[in-house]
Amino acid sequence: MRTACFTICSRNYLAYALTLRESLLAVEPGRDFFIFLADSPLDDPSQLPGVVAIPAADLSLANFQDMAFRYSIMEFNTAIKASCFQHLLRKLDYDAAIYIDPDIQLFQPFDQVHAALENGASCVLTPHILSPLRDSAKPSDLDILASGTFNLGFGAFARTAESLAFLEWWAETMKHHCYVDLANGLFVDQRFMDFAPSFIDALTVIKDPGYNVAYWNLANRPVRKEDGIWMAAGSPLVFFHFSGVSPGSPDVFSKHQSRFDMTNIGDAAELVRNYTAALEDHGHAHWSTLPYAFGQFANGKHIVDVMRRGPPVDPSDPFREPNHVWWSTPTDRVDSVPGLTITRLMYAIHAARPDLMEMFPLSTASGQRGFHAWFITHGAQEYRIEKTSLEPAMAASPVRNRQLARLFARLRLARSRKPSGSQDLS
Repeated sequence: MRTACFTICSRNYLAYALTLRESLLAVEPGRDFFIFLADSPLDDPSQLPGVVAIPAADLSLANFQDMAFRYSIMEFNTAIKASCFQHLLRKLDYDAAIYIDPDIQLFQPFDQVHAALENGASCVLTPHILSPLRDSAKPSDLDILASGTFNLGFGAFARTAESLAFLEWWAETMKHHCYVDLANGLFVDQRFMDFAPSFIDALTVIKDPGYNVAYWNLANRPVRKEDGIWMAAGSPLVFFHFSGVSPGSPDVFSKHQSRFDMTNIGDAAELVRNYTAALEDHGHAHWSTLPYAFGQFANGKHIVDVMRRGPPVDPSDPFREPNHVWWSTPTDRVDSVPGLTITRLMYAIHAARPDLMEMFPLSTASGQRGFHAWFITHGAQEYRIEKTSLEPAMAASPVRNRQLARLFARLRLARSRKPSGSQDLS
């Protein structure tokens, strides 16, 4: 079969994509490999000799601007995945296509994947876990359920009638529903793949423990190096998914979980060290500094991701300018405490953060005071809130001097710890 492999990333993740490409071509020499850029094109394509990088704009999505604005960088990267499959199978006429997340490294060829496709599989997937997670650490079985049965850091489709029909449905659905919204049962493109066993007859699910090893299944797939060969739970390690690895933080195995650190993952620690070194070799220090093309308005102002879900000033040009009037209006979802304005922007940030909701319940006066203090002292800086959006938070406050307001906010917050972000099964 004529099979292509591809990944999707924004420009700041190109060191990951190049590390993936190097590992793939080492085990499958000559394999056609594409990088789809969920970003603007490279300023100088000659920076990547021999690399085929296709900008997302070349996918000819009818509502490209709307998707690029409405989705966060992670959501947009996943929202175009089905369209990338269609591009390779329909426009470039490949018999099959294999998607691989950029933060993956291969150690063996995709033998079982190629065999399944050649034997008639329309789709090949790997599940997050093969057995229950029985301790109290994160992620738990319930976290896996919330994120989806299959991990879409990997997926393969052959050009068959049922796969093309599935991809058409999936691509259309991703135009409107590719959100990280666990409370409403959504986790980007991944939850929709739970339909695959129902919608696709010729589906192959690879349960070999050497496929898609990551922090969410390492508890049941210990990694060992035996006679120079990497193994996972006794099977040759085909690929490892380095989700949550943090270049520059050598003690972190994955920032998305609480089960492991670099001291208790055995031989996998060597994998992580080798991987972060490979990222540096592929220019992570350079690529990671490149700005996201869809991360700011036309006037250069940073787009706070929650703003993407609200009404733009001009729907025909959502990037024109921030809708300050709408976002600065006090929310009608909260009976505000006098002197503590909770704007729509503040409420949206709160609603997107389970840790904030747990620590600062807005149904109570103390919760509102704590959240208001967090927003002034930490949130505005963390979310890069500009002055125009920060001032309404203090408009009704009896303390109108910004320095004094921050001082009083810190005193309010002193009894609480600063919240941290949530996990990310991707």
